Amino acid sequence: MVKIMNKKDIKRRYKQKLQKISSRLYEKKQVVLIGDCLIENLKMESELPDLTIYNNGISGDTTTSLLDTLYKRAIKYKPSKLFISVGSNDIGFEDTNVKDIYHNIINIVEEIKRRSKDTEIHIMSIIPVNPANMDNINREYVDARDNFEINMLNYYLKNYSRKNRLKFVDITKHLKNDFEQLRIEYTVDGFHLNDLGYSVVTKMIKQFV
Repeated sequence: MVKIMNKKDIKRRYKQKLQKISSRLYEKKQVVLIGDCLIENLKMESELPDLTIYNNGISGDTTTSLLDTLYKRAIKYKPSKLFISVGSNDIGFEDTNVKDIYHNIINIVEEIKRRSKDTEIHIMSIIPVNPANMDNINREYVDARDNFEINMLNYYLKNYSRKNRLKFVDITKHLKNDFEQLRIEYTVDGFHLNDLGYSVVTKMIKQFV
């Protein structure tokens, strides 16, 4: 089960998690995952035990914090394949507009391409929320995010990936319902995925690894 943290808790542990990642012994030219809680809570290592996978996701990550920590979490690894999932917290925590988020992600990609030229970059789609009127819904997280903005960002990222010959991992199409919301059976609180939701994401990523 995913542990739900408030924003204060997230900020408190961000530096601790970054320090742990920075001090880890590592091998270059392996698979690296970076981004927010979607990445941090993935268990890809157990799903693909024959591969070396470094999960450098940190809950609460935004495009700006990822860009600031990109060397420590990705570039120095010179990954063979890199998976990026970030952007939702820019909307939910910082109320950043979609175009600025999109351009920040482009800056992240361009920095990786410039400093780790052989890395195959995979951009993951942003997952929508489910604002259902249910007791388990985390209103602080869900109400701060707009699915229209999330869908718009995904549209931009998909087109950018196609034009620049990057891999676009569209996990959203397998997780959303007919109303462009996160399917309720895949979430613990309308935002974070449960085990069933993570099994869907894992299967998608495995197709690209």
